[in-house]
Amino acid sequence: MIHSHTCFQGLCAVLAGAALSHADEPAVSISDFGVDKVMSGPVVSINDQYKGVVKIEMDSLTPDYATPWNTGRYQGGIGTGFLIGENAFMTNAHVVSNAERIYISMYGDSRKIPARVKFIAHDADLALLEADDPRPFKGIRPFEFSKNLPHLEDEVRVIGYPIGGNRLSVTRGVVSRIDFTTYAHPRNTEHLTIQVDAAINPGNSGGPVLMGNKVIGVAFQGLNNANNTGYVIPTPVIRHFLEDIKDGVYDGYVDMGIQAAPILNPAMRKAFGLPDDEKGVLIGKVLKGSSADGVLRNGDLLMKVDGYDVDSSAMIELDGQKISMKELIERCFKDDRLPLDIIRDGKPMKVEMVMKPSPSRDLLMAEYDKMPRYVVFGGLVFQPIQRNVLAAADISMLDVALDIRNYQEDGGCVDHEDMVIITKVLDDEVNARLSGSISNSIVEKINGVKVKGLTHAYELLYPENMPEYVVIELKNGERPLVFEGKAMETANKRISKTYNIPKNARLDSAIPGRQPGRNTTPAR
Repeated sequence: MIHSHTCFQGLCAVLAGAALSHADEPAVSISDFGVDKVMSGPVVSINDQYKGVVKIEMDSLTPDYATPWNTGRYQGGIGTGFLIGENAFMTNAHVVSNAERIYISMYGDSRKIPARVKFIAHDADLALLEADDPRPFKGIRPFEFSKNLPHLEDEVRVIGYPIGGNRLSVTRGVVSRIDFTTYAHPRNTEHLTIQVDAAINPGNSGGPVLMGNKVIGVAFQGLNNANNTGYVIPTPVIRHFLEDIKDGVYDGYVDMGIQAAPILNPAMRKAFGLPDDEKGVLIGKVLKGSSADGVLRNGDLLMKVDGYDVDSSAMIELDGQKISMKELIERCFKDDRLPLDIIRDGKPMKVEMVMKPSPSRDLLMAEYDKMPRYVVFGGLVFQPIQRNVLAAADISMLDVALDIRNYQEDGGCVDHEDMVIITKVLDDEVNARLSGSISNSIVEKINGVKVKGLTHAYELLYPENMPEYVVIELKNGERPLVFEGKAMETANKRISKTYNIPKNARLDSAIPGRQPGRNTTPAR
């Protein structure tokens, strides 16, 4: 999405809203969020308002990353959604991820209406659904969003269809915290979050959280081993999602692509010629292919972001409140232009970066609505290093953290398709005498050629003319794995038959009819 403005125009009113009075608070219409057709009508009663809360039932196909050639596991689930515009229902991404069929039903109505995902944002755990037949929802007033964040101790209502019953549930609580919190669905992403002391149970996910008659957020996760603690996606995150999809594509969150270090040591500040005012951070690393690549350098001092002073802890003061710099950055969109004030080699400079998502985003984030990619050769199962794959293989992210960091810093996410790992060995006579540790090993080279990704590995393992020997070198491996080329065709067929593997490889993870950020697969 291309924006002519800089990232933070109009931001002050959103962030400062937590300190404003709610008296005469203007509502945010859904047209402000990117859905143009809004139903109008008189103010409705609370019971009528609940008609816009829908129960979501879905059948999903969860891919099997442990045996990626298998179909996966079918299962059902329930969640909540709510009407925000004409045939536009908001819910959580995790409610409808990997969905094969989706049905929505109105409050007080037993009809199950097929629906589909129109847009989905896994990094923000939000999705927008549309009903195949919108006629039953005609005349129902959509919910309105609050423009302001709530105060601490404000009373809220959590509306939804949690487990334990079939009818609509309403629970009350108060706002206990507003903070940056990790979103469980993408696993590696933090966004602004509202914590409430109302339980958010399975089934509540995707439902509206109301203060008065306006939505202050979307219920999305709870806290294990903590009673009556729930988390809510607030309106700034919702606004980002709905603004992003205005052009018909969800681009996702952007990132500067830097590692910034505090400059607290007086001697260090003196060495850099900085006054003792606790301002500025040191740029330690610039990720290749990131927004900062070609704009910032290692050793630059970042002093201001869009005119806001950056303190030595990467915090920015806005209307008397300390705000994390990353909290401002996440208000940016793809192709926004971000002005910076820096000091380079002792000289003040003004530079500008064009914002884009991190090139390593997909490497670290859990994936959904995709089929797992793999290659099987000689009983060795090759897969890309990715969060789902590592979890299925019981490999801790910490075990490969250093390799991933080096890969990122060396520009692997730009120059290569994947990091490739051997996740398991399917026992067969062809691999019976291979020595050393093989499973959970990163593949470095095949027949002397550095592997650039899973597709490249397949091309090297299954060439048109099989070489006399296939030599696989592992990262930090003691010795290479060697297969006799002429034996591999027979061995691969035997292994496929033994383990019921229909194809030796799946290189395309796309599901027909689905697009990244937009799922046009009809409910069936």
